[in-house]
Amino acid sequence: MKNLSRHKEKVNARELLVQALYEYSFGHNEAKSTEESFRKDFTKSKVDYIFFRNTFNYITENITQLKETILESAELGVFGIKSIEIMEENIILVIIAESALDHTPKEVLIDEGVRLSKKFCSENSYKFINATLEKILES
Repeated sequence: MKNLSRHKEKVNARELLVQALYEYSFGHNEAKSTEESFRKDFTKSKVDYIFFRNTFNYITENITQLKETILESAELGVFGIKSIEIMEENIILVIIAESALDHTPKEVLIDEGVRLSKKFCSENSYKFINATLEKILES
């Protein structure tokens, strides 16, 4: 039987990552202080902090390359959009980073990306995120 609490901790960590990246995207704080602030503020919640820290650090250290990968793979015209929203980009960043760092199955990553988009983004963002993640994770 799978340890469901372990999965919940990772699910919570993904949500926290999206929020931390949103704060980081404004450029008011350095990556280290943002990561420490979130880790300190959410110590009482059930979060996989090792996963959170490793993923956040991976994203912030490789942000330029990861954003280029997203732009190369995103089919903006197909979805009738001119640019990627911050939260959409953050969700895709989290999923790409997890793909690079963990052995999480592609289907789980895409499902989590869609779930996060339904929680944090506009109504139809999940379609864009699903298609973009499919393309990125296939390569």
